[in-house]
Amino acid sequence: MNTQEATPQEAYPLENLVEAFLFVNPEPLALKDLHKAVEYVRGETISLAEVEQAIEKLRQRYRSTSIELLEVAGGYALRTKPGYGEALARFWGLQQPLRLSRPLLETLAIIAYHQPTTRPFINHLRGAQSDYAVEKLLELELIEPAGRADLPGKPLLYRTTKKFLELLGLRSLEELPRLSEISQELLPQPADVEPPQHEPAQMPEVGDTPHHRLPEEKR
Repeated sequence: MNTQEATPQEAYPLENLVEAFLFVNPEPLALKDLHKAVEYVRGETISLAEVEQAIEKLRQRYRSTSIELLEVAGGYALRTKPGYGEALARFWGLQQPLRLSRPLLETLAIIAYHQPTTRPFINHLRGAQSDYAVEKLLELELIEPAGRADLPGKPLLYRTTKKFLELLGLRSLEELPRLSEISQELLPQPADVEPPQHEPAQMPEVGDTPHHRLPEEKR
């Protein structure tokens, strides 16, 4: 009788191993982290291309199921397809769809397109106080502190989070719609503030934006 134990390669087929790591991670898992994890378990060198091929095979496998493999918020994640998710949420009485009030939407949009930015700048652009909106967005984990501005009083800077990207189904901030495509009702312009005349060449990645820089806050 052959009692030889299976090798890591035999015990953990790459496609199944990738699936297991994605299954146990509630947050999107970056490709580089997934790559390191499977290499560690298998005890051998595995190329990024091989991991990407395993991800694609999984994506194909899930096409006819209630699960989908998404590339979102800088990583990969297994999620229930929208139709099934809504049905399960209704049955179990789980979370209601996230609905943001107009002030929260305005504040979130301003932060998304001007990040990192401060409360005074948000207030100036909206023409109204935004303290409650900022605190609520922090509570919802859609924005986060991003250091302090190099301005009098050292006001806190805010930026969007990975949860914000995941909620919108975006891989990165570069996939945000262009300002010209956004309704002016969502980005209100007080009478003394000129609408942005240009768009940044490249939106900053979450976590990569220097905390000391404050875009377009020269008014």
